[in-house]
Parts: sequence; C-alpha cells; structure tokens
Amino acid sequence: MNRRSRPLNDMDQQRDVLITLKRSVGAPGADALKEWVDRAMKESIPVHDIRCALIQGVETLRHRLMSSDFGMPDFLLSIDSVLDGLDMLSGMEDAGSMPDTPIVIGVVKGDPHDLGKNIIAGIYRAYGYRVVDLGRDVCSDAFVQGVALNGAKILGISAMMSTTMSAMKDIIRDVKAKYPETKIIVGGAPLNEVLASSYGADAYVESAVSVIEQTMAILDTD
Repeated sequence: MNRRSRPLNDMDQQRDVLITLKRSVGAPGADALKEWVDRAMKESIPVHDIRCALIQGVETLRHRLMSSDFGMPDFLLSIDSVLDGLDMLSGMEDAGSMPDTPIVIGVVKGDPHDLGKNIIAGIYRAYGYRVVDLGRDVCSDAFVQGVALNGAKILGISAMMSTTMSAMKDIIRDVKAKYPETKIIVGGAPLNEVLASSYGADAYVESAVSVIEQTMAILDTD
C-alpha cells in the first residue's frame, strides 16, 4: 500500500502534521499556527502530542533567541500565537498530561512595572505550567497567601526599581518561614545573582531566555 492510499489517521500522516505544526511556531501570519492546530485536532491526534509539538516549536525559537538569530518582539508574538493554540485545546487535555507545577508570580509592592513579569508568565504558560498571576504592587502577605492557596512549587518575584527590590528579602523570608519547600525565583533590571542570593532566593533569572532552564534546575534539586 502506498502512502497516498493510507487513511487520514495513519501514523505517518499524523507525524507529518505534527512536524508542520512545530515549524509553524514563529511562522509569519497569526492564523498559520491556529490552522495547523485545528488540522491536528481533526486528524484525531492526541492532545498531548499536539501540545508537545507546540512546546518543541517554542523551544526551537528560544534557542534561536539565545543565539541572537531571532528577535525578542517576534519571539513574544510567537508566544501569543502558541497560547492561542493552547487555548484551542482547553477542555480536551488528556488526564495527567499537563505538568502539575503551580507557579505564582507577581511584582513587589510599590513597583508598577509589570512588562517583564508578563513576559515570564507568558513563557511559563506556553510551556504548560499553571500560572497564577498576582499582578503588580503585591505586598508580602499577598505573596504568602498566593503560595498557600495554590500550593505553589515556584514563586516568581519581580522588581524593576532599585527602590523596591529590597522588599524581596522580606517576601522571601515570610514565604520560606511557612513554606520552605517552595522554590523562589527573582528577576528584574536592578538585580544580579549576588543580590538574589543574599535575599535568600533559590535562583536569579537575568532574562526570559534562561527562565525555563533555571526553573527546571531548581525543581530538579527536590
């Protein structure tokens, strides 16, 4: 039997669709990715496999971003397209196929700058993490409550001002006092690895490029 005569749900046909879906991540045109997600669903490809293809596409672009072969604006547009594609799969997700890793994220009190936080939250969602975004101008008690209510394995704290970043130290102390198993990642323009360590953070993220590696690394230390 030649390939053309095989049924639409043939394994080779599904593989070709998934390869094209992966390549459509970052392709010009906002609708290209949605069209291939829709095609994959019509081919009855398992939702888990569709989601993996999307994440593999993001990973390819992220490595291109790391090598300066892809610009941040285009990368963020691609993240938005992937999130739209994942939304198409909502309600159809196979049981147990999503990572059970709740992440709470927010910007410290007194700091109105949330662009960096929004970028990180979008990348986490694109990789399948369940993100609870507390927003900006978040006090220490709200961070603690967010961790408690969501059973957060990861807490991400952002500060973009030198006048607000010192609040991270108190937030980390308060969270660790009640939930020492929660891993805390910090980031923001005025920070560096030395400051982050002195505040008690488990990791410092310099940019969106490295956030997934840093997250996976601290989770692997459990």
